[in-house]
Amino acid sequence: MIRQTVLEYDHSDDALENLHTLIGNRKALVLKGLNGYGEAVRVFPRLENLPSVQFNGECSDEEVNRLNAYRPDVWIAVGGGKLIDTAKRIAFTQSVPLIVVPTLVSNCAAFTPLSVIYTEEGSYIRYDTFPVVIERVIADERLLRDSPYDYFKAGVIDTVAKWFEARYISGTTSKDAGIQSGLSLAAQCGKLMDLSIHEQDFRRYGTDVRYIVDHVLAIGGAVGGFGDAGTRVAVAHAVHNALSRFDSTHHWLHGDKVGFGLIVQERLIRSDDTFLLEDWLQSIGAPTSLAQLGIRFDQIDELVTSIVEEITIQGIRDLENPERLKEILINLQEVVYK
Repeated sequence: MIRQTVLEYDHSDDALENLHTLIGNRKALVLKGLNGYGEAVRVFPRLENLPSVQFNGECSDEEVNRLNAYRPDVWIAVGGGKLIDTAKRIAFTQSVPLIVVPTLVSNCAAFTPLSVIYTEEGSYIRYDTFPVVIERVIADERLLRDSPYDYFKAGVIDTVAKWFEARYISGTTSKDAGIQSGLSLAAQCGKLMDLSIHEQDFRRYGTDVRYIVDHVLAIGGAVGGFGDAGTRVAVAHAVHNALSRFDSTHHWLHGDKVGFGLIVQERLIRSDDTFLLEDWLQSIGAPTSLAQLGIRFDQIDELVTSIVEEITIQGIRDLENPERLKEILINLQEVVYK
């Protein structure tokens, strides 16, 4: 099935200036994040004139139920990925449209027809796929160029993962038009590894960075929209989900944990790209060992069990040799840097 959620995507240096025209006479309600909302108001002060409600920080069933008491004509999500996922879930439940203002360049939540659901403590539970109408994604350059660099870096890793995971599931070509479209977009995402993503480049926000931002926010989300289960998540995200059960990993960003999951995935299939991937992740300061993620040697068995459970839950092809997975994780307990 092909699912696309966004009617319009506006990435420009003054994209927020059109917000009130887009809202029109409708009753709007802003779901605002703890940090990004203030930055959005700094860029676009009129945003503060709209009624708002505070997001509690986790995309959980409890948070969705709490916010479902509010009934606007249109929701406006101003924040990061978990906030946007929460707003999508509510908009779908209420059958009302949504406008998304991402304040971070951290993932493709603004473009995906799904929400990732966590516990109130931040442990992954599941992801729900559903039709939702996002009227416009407002990617305002003034807001994004000043956003935290670490989130941008993690967002690039998560976007690069689209290629490795889609390839793991469906190979490099498909006779299914949707999957082939998803694979083609995923291949573009993989090529972001060839571009410089150092902080000075991000702050300059030149042509290459705009290209990267569009892939993180939009193109990466379109991969799963076209390819559905044939391109969406594989072992890398199963590893991420398993890692989220360990408190020591909660300060790491989503993309950072997905990047480590990519190393595990590519080692499992003995990919020729394994060392290229590991070198790239090390070069940008992403975690490449369990020690960096705060996982102790005596927790590896528990981690293996959790990864196998996640692979089963996600319907990813069976892991034929869990012992090989354990061996890989033992070898990734510590990494000696040159």
